[in-house]
Amino acid sequence: MILLAFLILSAICCSYALVRGGSPERLTAVIFLAGTFASIMISIHAPPPPEGFQSSIFLVDLAMLIALGAIMLFARRYWPMAITACQLLAVMGHVIRLLDPQIVPVLYWISTAFWAVPQMLFLAAATARHRSRLRRHGVDPAWSRRPAADHTG
Repeated sequence: MILLAFLILSAICCSYALVRGGSPERLTAVIFLAGTFASIMISIHAPPPPEGFQSSIFLVDLAMLIALGAIMLFARRYWPMAITACQLLAVMGHVIRLLDPQIVPVLYWISTAFWAVPQMLFLAAATARHRSRLRRHGVDPAWSRRPAADHTG
């Protein structure tokens, strides 16, 4: 039931970003959809090992962190910092599990999966702000030529 609710939320937020967002919002939506698809396929075809550390899911989350970090560095927006921070927390959840295999499984799940929900909400809010800036100014520059320069929100 929780997975279904998350998939519905993801479909709504990512569709909104793909249709109405600027290029940073659309690229982020593609990263989220690819990460969600990869995680589901891994979960179906490679159940978690007995020790509980999901190395394949960790690699998906790490790849997403790198991609989101690149968006954070070059997008003229503030919201990628929040989304990247959430992704970093998810990756750190895997690291904690790797360092302490005795961690309670539900805490591992919360520390890795929980952050996807705020990420989707940040993406939807970012898309709405993009639309607002377009209405107000007629233009909303998406990318900086230099990393982390001239962010506009």
